Amino acid sequence: MNLPVPNICIWCHRKPPKITFNLNHVLPECVGNENQQTLPPGIVCSSCNSYFGTRVEPVLLDDPIFHVIAVVLSLVDPDDMNVFRDTLFDTTHQPVKPPQRNLNLSTHIAANQINLDVSYEIQGQISREYTPRQLKFLSRAVHKIAFESLAWEIYVKGIKNPPDLFSSEFEPARLWAREGHPHSFARPVLRRMGQKISTEWETRFWKFENDIGAEIRLFGDWYGVSLSSPHSETLSHLGRWVGSQTEGVWYITDEFTKLEHE
Repeated sequence: MNLPVPNICIWCHRKPPKITFNLNHVLPECVGNENQQTLPPGIVCSSCNSYFGTRVEPVLLDDPIFHVIAVVLSLVDPDDMNVFRDTLFDTTHQPVKPPQRNLNLSTHIAANQINLDVSYEIQGQISREYTPRQLKFLSRAVHKIAFESLAWEIYVKGIKNPPDLFSSEFEPARLWAREGHPHSFARPVLRRMGQKISTEWETRFWKFENDIGAEIRLFGDWYGVSLSSPHSETLSHLGRWVGSQTEGVWYITDEFTKLEHE
């Protein structure tokens, strides 16, 4: 059974009349999230919703890996039915050198009909050097999606023995996603490219001793975060959670670093 909406913002902990609420998309609507994961009014205030949408999430949406997957999947914004991204190489994702394009055509003609088999391939390289600040915002965006996904599980889907989102155990992740606190270093995020891409996404939650973590699959890209570990212990907890399954796993802090099994 799902809990009633708290009528208190899970991010800033304020309530009316100091704030107003509106419908909130856990993953931005522009990449196809119309009804799959939305939070009803009474969970995320309009101010926090706007802040995440204009300041935090754009770094994830502009990430080269996310961008390429979005183009290949032709993700559609249900609000205006336009494709989110339709060009692999654009002004913000320019190729290092002119891309190679290969076109193969096979024509079959019979009477007054032409059947054309088309195979088109484009190859190139996109390079992006992140600043520590950009990596911090990338980490914050992933934590935002994870925390709001947990809110969706509690208030929309309904789970047994739901945790209290207003508990102090979630304070480190909440302050990090909403305020970027502490500012000294990025809260770690695990990342692995998937073998397959899909228009679906999902979030799974796990208990690690006394901590709550989440693994997020965004159209094939995989992320792992801890929602309750103290900042000083997050990287250690994530490493222990992954264990020896480190193949292809990187962690995001103030830089991209390959995760090695100890």
